[in-house]
Amino acid sequence: MPDVFISHAKADLPLAEFLHRHMSQEGLSVYLASMSIQPGEQWMPAIMENLRASTWVLCLASRAASESKWVMQEMGVAIGANKKLVPIVWDQPPESLPGWMRQYQAVNLGGVSQQEAAAAIGRIAETIKSEKQKGLFILGLLVAGLALFGK
Repeated sequence: MPDVFISHAKADLPLAEFLHRHMSQEGLSVYLASMSIQPGEQWMPAIMENLRASTWVLCLASRAASESKWVMQEMGVAIGANKKLVPIVWDQPPESLPGWMRQYQAVNLGGVSQQEAAAAIGRIAETIKSEKQKGLFILGLLVAGLALFGK
């Protein structure tokens, strides 16, 4: 099960690959369709299955993405499934995002260097890892409680 699902328009693939590389280096399981779908696998069911299985969705919210029916479909599924959504912008200001997406705190990579972008991605990864650790801690407490009261 992936920790992170990356949603992007075809035109944004280089940035999606950059994001995938840096998130993976941070120790997260990342789903990026172009790198994750196996030969012969049906791509639409694979994408939807991994989107539903992920906890976090990073949307490369570019001008191209706003015109992509696939990105819009993925965002509908993500919001409907109450995923933790992070819009990432660089070719437009966060204020130009659609109203439904502006309710999520965006990360603005517009005009930043590659090093600054990597640092911003590192901060996103740290947030995700922190949330993951909290979940594991709570699960551990539940298991300990069940073991204690099950005796």
